[in-house]
Amino acid sequence: MKINSLNLHNFRNYKDEFLTFSDNFNLIYGENGQGKTNIIEAFYYFCTGRSFKNVKDKEVVLFGEDTAKIKIEFEKFGSLNFAEILLKDEKIITLNGVNIKKLSELVGFVKAVLFTPDCLNLIKGAPSERRHFLDVFISSLYPVYFKLLLNYYKVLKQKNTLLKSFNADENLIYVWNEKLAEFAHLIFKYRAFIIDKIYPYLKKFQSEISGGRENLDIFYNPSVKENFNDREKVLQYINEHTKKEIDAGFCLVGPHRDDFSLFINGKDLKHYGSQGQIRTSVLSLKLSECEVTGEICGEYPVLLFDDITSEIDVKRRGFLFEKIKDKQTFMTCTEKENVKNANFIHIKNGKTVN
Repeated sequence: MKINSLNLHNFRNYKDEFLTFSDNFNLIYGENGQGKTNIIEAFYYFCTGRSFKNVKDKEVVLFGEDTAKIKIEFEKFGSLNFAEILLKDEKIITLNGVNIKKLSELVGFVKAVLFTPDCLNLIKGAPSERRHFLDVFISSLYPVYFKLLLNYYKVLKQKNTLLKSFNADENLIYVWNEKLAEFAHLIFKYRAFIIDKIYPYLKKFQSEISGGRENLDIFYNPSVKENFNDREKVLQYINEHTKKEIDAGFCLVGPHRDDFSLFINGKDLKHYGSQGQIRTSVLSLKLSECEVTGEICGEYPVLLFDDITSEIDVKRRGFLFEKIKDKQTFMTCTEKENVKNANFIHIKNGKTVN
């Protein structure tokens, strides 16, 4: 897929701006604080309906204004599409002129791979960082997965409320366990599947960029260790932990406790990897995400790279540019990069300048 244009109205520091893009490399450059990342953020809104910065919608509206509007024209499998998001007291999303009533109808329609400096937390950060990566990725491929997550966390919240109550009814907890298992075993199944899909690409990219010196492995660590895609086995495992959960006051078993780990040359990357290895591994992970999306969906996603040149050296940069040369890419940086046939967009104070 590819994005042809973006219109920004009262979004962040943009009053009114219309930008057009090339099919390949689009380099968005300028000094810090001028609004480069805001363009990447606007794109991401069309992928998930939210900012990747974990902020409220009202925080992206230009200071002093009540509403903001972003609009893109994009091509998907050769078909021209339009999407618009109006941000005010409530969020109004339209796709090809039709109002989207549920966020699940938007998630995955525009597919993108996001790489920001914060993505390094995928290695060093908490398990929630890695679960979030998996959930966003899988939801973009399979919208039904996003619905599974919504249902699972709704039930989880209700069960946790019960567990926190005084003298929790054990029989009622078993009822919630039934519902949790119904969604949990499917979430486990999707996550295991996507880890298996990522694995060969991850090994390939890491080997190439390290000159064959580094072997990178990825392991899924579900909270249910065995038979996690079997509903009855998952239910049995959850039920076995009921008394411990009553004592703890919260749910101890389920996809909300999952993780995955990366090992480089047999050692846990989180604890033993160098900064260079961590950066390279995240780069390999993101390139793998792109390839898996292309394999499953039959069309590559757009690539959104925010300020990653500050995180990777010249060698890795050259490797990255070679791997993405045939994909539509949006990259922000402070200086013009020497990229062949790039479309250069200079941003200053929320405006494009010549």
